[in-house]
Amino acid sequence: MSITLQELESRLWAAANSLRGPVDPANFKEFIFPLLFLKRIDDTWREEQERVIADFGEDADAEVAADYHRFWVPDGCHWSDLIKAHENVGVTLQTMLDRIQQANPETLAGIFGNAPWSDRDKLPEPALLNLIETFSALDLRPSVVSHDLLGNAYEYLLKQFADESGKKAGEFFTPRYVVRTLTRILDPQPGESIYDPA
Repeated sequence: MSITLQELESRLWAAANSLRGPVDPANFKEFIFPLLFLKRIDDTWREEQERVIADFGEDADAEVAADYHRFWVPDGCHWSDLIKAHENVGVTLQTMLDRIQQANPETLAGIFGNAPWSDRDKLPEPALLNLIETFSALDLRPSVVSHDLLGNAYEYLLKQFADESGKKAGEFFTPRYVVRTLTRILDPQPGESIYDPA
């Protein structure tokens, strides 16, 4: 079952809007993006793990399984573990994010930012639980939500967050048409890299 871009954008924006009231709209991205990344990473891991089991059975060793996974999600750090937490959810979430980053230092270092998950003044626990419940309803496996679709939804959220904070979206990211134009002009060759300071 796939999802359209409009459906995904709508559901992600609804998740952000669920924070309205207890959280300043200028801070929505601080909480939404880390959960979006965590859910995508875990859903991807789950889909990859299904392939491991299909190819090697339930008893596949960790070394074999590691070859199938883009990112390693340590035991106790899966989305299913998060939804079981009912007390000190912010602390549990922060611990999970830290452990996932430590397990993937070269690819995920710093990706989850530094949101104050355990600060109940900035993010009351009922708001966090509601946000987790909203994300739980999303299936972000790559077979359901392509990389391009997720990227487009991410850009949509950037624009919405910029609009909410009274800033221009260009302050947060470089629009795709600008990236394409610069790519054609620069004509990068294999082995070269381009830095985008936006």
